[in-house]
Amino acid sequence: MLDLHNDKAPSRREAVELILSRWKPARGSERVALDAAPGRVAASDIFAAHSLPVVRASAMDGICVDSSRFAGGAPDTSLWREGRDYARADTGDDFDDRFDAVIQIESVSFLPGGGLALTGVDDLRPGLNVRGCGSSVMEGELIVRAGTALRPFDLAALALGGVSEIEAAKKPVVAFIPTGSELVPQGTVPRRGQAVECNSLMARHMLLEMGAEPLCLSIARDEPAALREAIRRAGAAADVVLISGGSSKGGEDFCAGMIAEMGEGLFHWIASAPGRPMAAAMLGNVPLLNLPGPPVASYFVMDWCVRALAAHFLGQPEPVRKTVRAELLVDMEPTEGMEILRKLELSGTGPSYGARVVEMRGVSTVKALTSSAQLVTDPGPEGRRRGDIVDAELLR
Repeated sequence: MLDLHNDKAPSRREAVELILSRWKPARGSERVALDAAPGRVAASDIFAAHSLPVVRASAMDGICVDSSRFAGGAPDTSLWREGRDYARADTGDDFDDRFDAVIQIESVSFLPGGGLALTGVDDLRPGLNVRGCGSSVMEGELIVRAGTALRPFDLAALALGGVSEIEAAKKPVVAFIPTGSELVPQGTVPRRGQAVECNSLMARHMLLEMGAEPLCLSIARDEPAALREAIRRAGAAADVVLISGGSSKGGEDFCAGMIAEMGEGLFHWIASAPGRPMAAAMLGNVPLLNLPGPPVASYFVMDWCVRALAAHFLGQPEPVRKTVRAELLVDMEPTEGMEILRKLELSGTGPSYGARVVEMRGVSTVKALTSSAQLVTDPGPEGRRRGDIVDAELLR
């Protein structure tokens, strides 16, 4: 295992590449009902099972007629009767095979005593305002390609084509183990020396957003035997295991060294903060990631590392957040050798945003977690000054 200080530790990108170089994801697929498929990734090409319209359909609200009666110009329709000379045909309606064209309803006036008056009907030909068989979707037509992450409108297209379930890529199962003898479950009023365990709640919903299947375990105390057993059980059930806490050099920080002993250690420490004490190892073919316990640090590693692993498992590109240009309202000191997450609070309205850095120490944890934007500074010698324009990633 690499036991590196921050001046030699891998960058975020190098860390991800190192993990991926050792990991061979056990991908698979499963049948999923269409209503449960938003966000799922198609494991194979999906084709239409039937055609729509089945025969033909009106392209608009109107009346359907026999176009041959208009060959010499518009006929006298004052004595026409519905069902004999014409029929109503709303958008999408099939209609009697005696008729072959549709006149838009705006050109039709229904006379009080029956019959019709038509206006602007000069060129009526077979098939006018009629959608042919398969004009919406044709049997055998490719609707969705393999590897597509399905959106709600993709589901509508599949339903039109007669698809009721799909073969979806298996979700990566990601286990999350919160560790720390000081932790108490959410909803507990903490006593002196205790802290509320919140990382698993955040991780669960971040994993769901990533398309993963979260497996959140109960709090593991800082006892080596219990921690080892929790990691073994998680490794047997998951594609990736996340251990929250115990990654640094405190008296009860056992996890970083433990995962290296249990498997192949990849690195400990990273040239990025918060979250610098992050560690990674491989337990067979299962990545073990030791996330730092502080919530903002845990969030950051989830955001850049776990998100990349989930996308890789699903064969998807890493998602890119929308950015806005914003003017810094405060100076940022240089962070040579380290990439630094800066949580930002935006003010103003686009395109004239201002950005103020949210400090991430002590009582500012909640403000940092709930900030509206973020920026990761480069590890170079140059800082940022008040008035500089930055690309802020939107979080809200």
